[in-house]
Amino acid sequence: LGGVASGSRFAAAPEHAGRMLERFNRATTTGDMDGLLALLAEDITLWSDGGGKAAAALNPIHGADHVARFIFGALRKFVPADHVVRPAELNGQPGLISYWRGKPRTALAFDVVGDRIQTIYIIANPDKLRALPDAAIERPSLTRRAP
Repeated sequence: LGGVASGSRFAAAPEHAGRMLERFNRATTTGDMDGLLALLAEDITLWSDGGGKAAAALNPIHGADHVARFIFGALRKFVPADHVVRPAELNGQPGLISYWRGKPRTALAFDVVGDRIQTIYIIANPDKLRALPDAAIERPSLTRRAP
């Protein structure tokens, strides 16, 4: 996955990047286009990898408006409503893993530069997702407590 662009850009501290991803997840979960656009760098690039086995953009997507529209369109079209998103570190970068029925469905890694997300990498290729851990599925307890 990518790194930080050259010049006067500086990678965000891990805690700051984590807060940015919380805001990203909240905006995408609630359909908040303005909230998402506020997080994206104007010259953001989104890369996706479906490996020919999962839906993905064929070419990189450039620009905040195009990236935001792609994300919301992909969420509507390809992501089950009952998926679960968890924070993760992916190749040393802050990221999110989307799970469905306890299995990784998509991984998103981010380059956060300053107060903006500069690059998003979406991995949907099932061959690459096999390396990620399954999510623990919460089940109701069958054990009764004594009164």
